[in-house]
Amino acid sequence: MPGPEAASRNPAYAAYPSRYQEGWPVPVGLLRFLPSFPDTSPFTYFTDRQTFKTGFDALSFYDQLTHLDSFLLNPARSPDEVVFRIRADRLEITDGQGNPLLPSFGLGAAKPGPTALYPDPLFWIPFWSEGDLYFRFGPFLGVEGIQVSPSPELARALAGGSLDACKQTPSPCALSATAKASSGLALALGWATALPELPGVGQLYVGLRGEGFYGLGYGEVNAEARPVFDQDGNPTGVDYRVGGFYSIAYAPEGSGLFPGRGYGLRGDAGVVLDLGQATLGLGVQNLLSLVTWEGYEFTLDQNGNMAQTPAKRQGNLVEPSVFLNGAYYFKDFPLVVGADATFGSVAPSFHLGAEYALGPALLRAGVGYEGGFRFGVGAGVELGGLGLDLALTRHEAPLVGGDVYGIAMAVRF
Repeated sequence: MPGPEAASRNPAYAAYPSRYQEGWPVPVGLLRFLPSFPDTSPFTYFTDRQTFKTGFDALSFYDQLTHLDSFLLNPARSPDEVVFRIRADRLEITDGQGNPLLPSFGLGAAKPGPTALYPDPLFWIPFWSEGDLYFRFGPFLGVEGIQVSPSPELARALAGGSLDACKQTPSPCALSATAKASSGLALALGWATALPELPGVGQLYVGLRGEGFYGLGYGEVNAEARPVFDQDGNPTGVDYRVGGFYSIAYAPEGSGLFPGRGYGLRGDAGVVLDLGQATLGLGVQNLLSLVTWEGYEFTLDQNGNMAQTPAKRQGNLVEPSVFLNGAYYFKDFPLVVGADATFGSVAPSFHLGAEYALGPALLRAGVGYEGGFRFGVGAGVELGGLGLDLALTRHEAPLVGGDVYGIAMAVRF
């Protein structure tokens, strides 16, 4: 919603008054990283290696990491295997039980390599402010992006085209996936102010911000699966290749990992127009950026053994991400409608929602697209000087499809 809560996407909102009842989202999804949940907790690797090997699920971990504002009740589960089924007229990609897999999926900064578009900080800590200037910092943790896509030859085969192109060695019909996650400390120096009111139009707000970060960890995993054929063109199995890059500030002794470092800078700008009952905002992140991660490239063989070599990853100078949002408040009816859209150097997404006031209670519902269709219903209530918001969320499980449900919570003071 328009307001200070959206300042991370549009720096002009740092000067815009909070006019909509929006609470601070509690990252309840972090609870699923406790060792009590071995399917999503990577920390069991350090506490119980056997439980980690048998219980940890990479897709479940990714699903929860990309939805830290929700405690997922049934996070996506990785398929036991990827099966290429050769039919007379087409090729199918299924899991071990014959359920179809989704060959195309994108979320966040999906291009290979790091960018300065790190995840939004879990919270901001004000450090200094003077007039229209401010300085603050906060920790961040989350997924920067993921992309699952078929090669052109595989896309044609899935659509019912000729399979002859696939029957080569190695087969060009490949299903590729890239996932990126990062953590660190973000620093923001910004300026935001209200300009003189535009007669007959409304109040205009502008903002500029420079952000830098010190990286605690960055990981990029690239996976590829392609069918294998014999000399007669008969399928004999699937060839898997897994590799990537990692950089961590601290490597526990005995983990087999090595320390690295990361740092970066970027510039953001934004504008907001207040029309009275309506608010419109345009923010552009990553107008200019510099990002470097020093770490190690790795490859995994079929037995899970890892080979590592020192490497460095750097982002591009210009990779802008555009954020549009707005809201409309009905004066004679206790209803607020809000919407937002994101596009540019990230996979496109949009959301649309409404809030209805019923006495001290607030009823909400929304729909959107973010790597897949999603919806949510929720309610809020005022408890003296404290407001509590709860919501039931739903999104489409990446790669495997199906519904994933979660519980989200926010507080207002």
